[in-house]
Amino acid sequence: MFKANRDIQVYSRLKVLILSILVIIPSLMFGQIESAVDSTQIRIGEQITYTISVQADSTDLVIFPEGQTFMPLEVIEFYKTDSLKENNLMQLVKQYALTQFDSGKYTIPQQKVQIGEKVFFTDSVKIEVRGIVVDTTKQKLYDIKPLIEVDRSYSGWWKILLLICLLVALVAGVIYWFFLRKKPMTEEEKIAILPPYERAKLALQKLDQSNYLQRKDLKGYYSDLTMIIRQYIDEKVYDHALESTTQELVDRLQLLKDGNQVDLDLKTIKNIETVLKRADLVKFAKSRPDQELAKLDRSTVVLEIDHVKDALPEPTEEEKLEDVKYLEELAQKRKRRRIIWSSMLAVLVVIGTYV
Repeated sequence: MFKANRDIQVYSRLKVLILSILVIIPSLMFGQIESAVDSTQIRIGEQITYTISVQADSTDLVIFPEGQTFMPLEVIEFYKTDSLKENNLMQLVKQYALTQFDSGKYTIPQQKVQIGEKVFFTDSVKIEVRGIVVDTTKQKLYDIKPLIEVDRSYSGWWKILLLICLLVALVAGVIYWFFLRKKPMTEEEKIAILPPYERAKLALQKLDQSNYLQRKDLKGYYSDLTMIIRQYIDEKVYDHALESTTQELVDRLQLLKDGNQVDLDLKTIKNIETVLKRADLVKFAKSRPDQELAKLDRSTVVLEIDHVKDALPEPTEEEKLEDVKYLEELAQKRKRRRIIWSSMLAVLVVIGTYV
């Protein structure tokens, strides 16, 4: 009886031992974790390497610590994970670069590593950070050295002189080009200084050179034609001719004739009215007169501009002075424009020289 009980106890203990081995061995085989540091003593700002080694099944997902989990030490670099596969096991090595900028004794806390669904923790590690000792008794101290006068070097004076000469030459060239040189006028400026009669004649010549009639663009042709005669009348007879309607302009010409201010005959006024009204029909009523009639209207405008010129009284001294004043203002405008451009160029040259 006693022997039977003893056999039962031995069997029970053996069974517990076998079960424990079956539980521990997989854990050792598929979840082994090791951690280490390359040094436990460093100076302020020096770096230590913290290594975590994991041996796990190749099918398990391994998650290493991330972020600043090593406080009070600071992670300054996360190294790439190294792996080595042997049969069904995977050897993984993860390294971290740690440092600390204050002296003292610190403890790296346990780090969490997850293998599959299981969580493991590394051992904590004590680290000593030492300060840098400076022995001031052995370090020699010296007085502040006095200022030493040195002879000024003039070896590069010719470079400065050359730069000044180039700058003076450039400024002189700018002054000549924009102020002293007689700059040719643009086409618009040449036309602007012409008397109204000459400008009207020039505009009629340009109308002849246009291709309105070839393109059968009667609206454009009559628009330019009536603008020429309206512009001339606006400058020489009635200064609201451009914005007046045809009937308003004709009534004003008739009123000026009746008041003996302009010696126009009725035929001239009638011809101007005929051309302007036909132009209104073309522009607003989409009328399409024959091209020969359009050419005839052009000849009528040429003739009536001459008649208006002949009917005008001789310009007074005041009007002549106004024309001279206009030319002077135009010249001043050109001069101001040249001054502005030359000033801007000179400023850019000076800035470029010193920069």
